[in-house]
Amino acid sequence: MKKRFLSLTLVFVLCLGLAVPAAAAESYRDSGSTTIPKLSKSEIAQLLEDNPLTLPDDLFDSVPSCSAPYAAGKVKTSALQTAANRLNALRQIAGVPAVQLDLELCEQAQYGAVILGAMGALSHSPSKPADMDDSFYEQAYEAVSSSNLYAGMTLTTAVDGFMNDSDAGNISRVGHRRWQLNPQMGKVGFGYAETNTGYRRYVTEKVFDRSGAGCEYDFIGWPASGNFPSNLFGKNIAWSVSVNPDIYQTPDQSALTVTLTRESDGKTWSFSGSQYTPSGSGTYFNVDTGGYGISNCIIFRPDGIENYEGIYTVRIDGLRTKNGTAVNDFEYQVDFFDPDNYKEEQPGSSFADISASHWAYASIEQAYQDGVIEGTYYNAQTGERHFSPDNTLTIAEFVAILTRAFYPDAVEASTAEGSWYAKNYAVAEQYHLLDGLGSVNMESNATRYTMAQIMYNLVVSQSADAAVLPQDSLKETQDKISDWSTVPEQYQTAVAVCYNLGLLAGTDDIGTFNGPATMQRSQCAVVYVKLRSFIDGLAA
Repeated sequence: MKKRFLSLTLVFVLCLGLAVPAAAAESYRDSGSTTIPKLSKSEIAQLLEDNPLTLPDDLFDSVPSCSAPYAAGKVKTSALQTAANRLNALRQIAGVPAVQLDLELCEQAQYGAVILGAMGALSHSPSKPADMDDSFYEQAYEAVSSSNLYAGMTLTTAVDGFMNDSDAGNISRVGHRRWQLNPQMGKVGFGYAETNTGYRRYVTEKVFDRSGAGCEYDFIGWPASGNFPSNLFGKNIAWSVSVNPDIYQTPDQSALTVTLTRESDGKTWSFSGSQYTPSGSGTYFNVDTGGYGISNCIIFRPDGIENYEGIYTVRIDGLRTKNGTAVNDFEYQVDFFDPDNYKEEQPGSSFADISASHWAYASIEQAYQDGVIEGTYYNAQTGERHFSPDNTLTIAEFVAILTRAFYPDAVEASTAEGSWYAKNYAVAEQYHLLDGLGSVNMESNATRYTMAQIMYNLVVSQSADAAVLPQDSLKETQDKISDWSTVPEQYQTAVAVCYNLGLLAGTDDIGTFNGPATMQRSQCAVVYVKLRSFIDGLAA
């Protein structure tokens, strides 16, 4: 039986994104959140192994009835969670925040799965079966009219199937995929029913939730930039690039040219114009601005590729920023690999309280390996080391991190004595890192204001030009910070520069800076990696 699925246009959902597009022509962009680290090949392989497609043999606490007397039934929470975990694994690969399984949404979705089973077909606006009571029908109708729908798949395989989305009826918008990768989605619900006829399996997936915090991003791509598992992407699946509406103008398809290059042999595919007709295979190109999670989606599919392996480079010409500036450096790369045959050993964490799945794992490891952030506990007998990621950070700790990172020779040469951070404090004073803070209690918690000021002073120390924000960019940055009016005058320059450079982001989806808030050690590791990358870029 051929598998079928159906999508539905709903109201546009905007993920507020305040990331600044990459400026260096020779550098490649990254898809997904600016604060979610890219995964190594071994991490992706482990992520997929930990979140498989397999489901329990016994799926139901109570079995749904798709004929009169109709009953919604109840899927076991463990099975529903398995589907949510699979979705979150795909979202992590794409670089968007995780969602939570919502059992109330699952209860609603069950009614939709039952009416699909009763019809033996898919519809977002089904007619009422004569033997179905009004109350059940109303709940079922609401469910299917606000869900992704799939027939012929299990709960988990439907999640992967929604990502493919490239048959003739769906390739023009890849709407299922875009809903599943919507950064603003915070909750998800699944419904599932089985019958002995038709497509036999029916899935409803409630993905139109908008309660998530969102994220900063340049674009959301599938396949995502960086390492990407080839078993999630086949020859007839379309590529998609949803550019951030807060950064880019609505893409004009007539002005766009997409170039896909296979690096192994230099073969290229070029997409432009609008001469393509939807089909289940072959070359395709379209721009869809409908509200499937994120609007402004560029869709393209090459022909002649049997399987993806190795590096592919995507270049998009013809985009413009919100202020009308032509974007001449929109390029990213995808490195396809087979996770089933990938033999690299999974790296271990340096800290007993930080696993490889921790959201800040990569940044914490880099900061530790760079020798700038130490653990909070070490057992010499067992070798166990703790990082304490949720502990708040003091000004002294932050200053120590930055001076170790950027002025190591000065710290080593310092003769200052006293507290553990005496040498770091002396170097910070020498390079004016504490300017603008007034009287400083080094052992007090570092706020986002004080961190912004210290980082700004560091940027000035490294390159005064990099800390000068043009007036038009200053005004644009201030407009993005929703609580700008509360920022004390003494910190305004530092906050604007750090925010504009992407060193300190907002704390929610409306761009709140929240300067009085403190920072956790894990958050500081992420900030350090951003600052390290920026400073290294100045010297490049």
